[in-house]
Amino acid sequence: MIHTYVMRISVEIDDRLVREVMRLTGETKMSAAVAKAAELFTNRKKAVEIVRSLREDPLDYSLTNDQIEHWEDLPAGTSSVKNPLKRTRKVSYRKK
Repeated sequence: MIHTYVMRISVEIDDRLVREVMRLTGETKMSAAVAKAAELFTNRKKAVEIVRSLREDPLDYSLTNDQIEHWEDLPAGTSSVKNPLKRTRKVSYRKK
């Protein structure tokens, strides 16, 4: 079960910007439009970071599908093959 919590905040945003966000998101309420814009922005940033990560650090596809599906069945430390599904680089977002 996934629990979702709603946070109420107060922000100062230019009226023209809010109206544009409402138009672009298709939302009729300001709160819903701002929430949708934040969700879309976050998803976009994550997608860009995933693509960048794949370009810089591609997955190792040397294992077969069967090996990948049974990877967690192996006792810890018994495989000499690097886990192709584990990324060594952490994804981070810069604050502005």
